[in-house]
Amino acid sequence: MAENIARAGAKQVLSRGSHPYVGYITGGVLTVLASLIIGGFTGLVALLAIAAYAQIQLFLSDYVQHYGLRRKMLEDGRFEPIGPNHSWNTPHWYSSAMMLNAPRHSDHHTRPSRNFPSLELDESTMPILPQPLPVMACLALVPNIWCRVMDRRVAKWMTH
Repeated sequence: MAENIARAGAKQVLSRGSHPYVGYITGGVLTVLASLIIGGFTGLVALLAIAAYAQIQLFLSDYVQHYGLRRKMLEDGRFEPIGPNHSWNTPHWYSSAMMLNAPRHSDHHTRPSRNFPSLELDESTMPILPQPLPVMACLALVPNIWCRVMDRRVAKWMTH
């Protein structure tokens, strides 16, 4: 069934004339050209530095929000569906406001169509980070301290 849905989606994309990545690549090329025209080589370097910083932030956030949590393997060889206990969350209002509720990561995975401002948090069924997401991201940059803080929490949630 999922295969039929994917095939239908691919046909719909092709019927509209182009693949979405055509737009993404075109936008990227136009952005690079604009940075060159506006700022020259310095503008291009600045754009690439900002893009690299953004990617690092995204990878770091992803690392923190999924650290150590595993899905169980079902008897048929597939993993269990993603649930509220498969990603770390933070209830801190400041990081939620600053990051458009991204720290409410479990609800984002279990209800992907829900808008970020509407994401909910249930501390009884969702793993909670001890500090706001930006603090935990900085802590993750120091592996010894990160593991000391997080490994026992991971063990607790994996037996929960």
